[in-house]
Amino acid sequence: MSIEVDANTVRFAIADVNNNTDKVYRYLDYGSLDAGFYNDLAASDNRFFSSCMFKKAQNLFQKLRTRQEHFKAIKVRAIATDTFREAHNAEELVQKIRRTTGIDIRILSLEEEDRMDFFSALNATDNSEAPVVWDIGKERFQLIIADPEVGPFAHKGEFGSVNFMEYLKEVVQNKPAKLSGSLSPISTEELDAAISFAKYLARRTPSIIRRELKKEKVQITAIGSVFQESIAVDVTMNGKLLNKGILKKYIQEQLQTTNKTNDLSLSNAILVLGFMEELDIKRLNISDHNSTLGMLEFPILWH
Repeated sequence: MSIEVDANTVRFAIADVNNNTDKVYRYLDYGSLDAGFYNDLAASDNRFFSSCMFKKAQNLFQKLRTRQEHFKAIKVRAIATDTFREAHNAEELVQKIRRTTGIDIRILSLEEEDRMDFFSALNATDNSEAPVVWDIGKERFQLIIADPEVGPFAHKGEFGSVNFMEYLKEVVQNKPAKLSGSLSPISTEELDAAISFAKYLARRTPSIIRRELKKEKVQITAIGSVFQESIAVDVTMNGKLLNKGILKKYIQEQLQTTNKTNDLSLSNAILVLGFMEELDIKRLNISDHNSTLGMLEFPILWH
């Protein structure tokens, strides 16, 4: 059983895994539970999880313990990443969960998280001849390649969906970043400025990755919360193929509608469109694969 504590979600997966090859041969269970760790921490002035969050987290992990027992999972690995690294009392919460449920959460360092993300990302490319993985999360993005000459290489940027939207509100529109619903309406001039900033972020992409993107048989696989939970749901309507035409149509529809728009999905669409235009990405595939599933085949966590 693998458990991944994300910003606001706890994801889990249970599978039968071959101990010799570390490959899954049968999935038994998969799902997620709403948690709200990031929101709770963001509401705190001192970067401490609240007492309510402590109680909620213990209840969530008790549910996971019940699933573990139901499916008779022999080994359990639970990991947490950036939100737990930021919380001053994260270790106290980890200890409480360990005492009440027996589940031990390992808070990964940034380097450990990067290794796991890289391994999981390349597993999502279906053994393409020229795989490129594009991962956008809440606070950062990654472009990852597996070059046959230099080996694995990742380009990381410090902008993700949350801070990109905050930039649009604060800098482009001169509005309070934390004010819900303040991105819309957005003018044509503001849209152009937003796309220009996304292009600026994309221009930092190293030439080694640009060469991979230009290959005739390149396969670009998109993973991460921006693609899987925002773009795939709101922009492509659960479709897996994404191109610039789909993004432009969605953005224009959001600008013209009189209904309250989804600020984050609109901002994400602008961010992705700017990158695709700057890097001349014509199309990509959004994968269902994520690091929770990848953890099941990640040897370091199990041996």
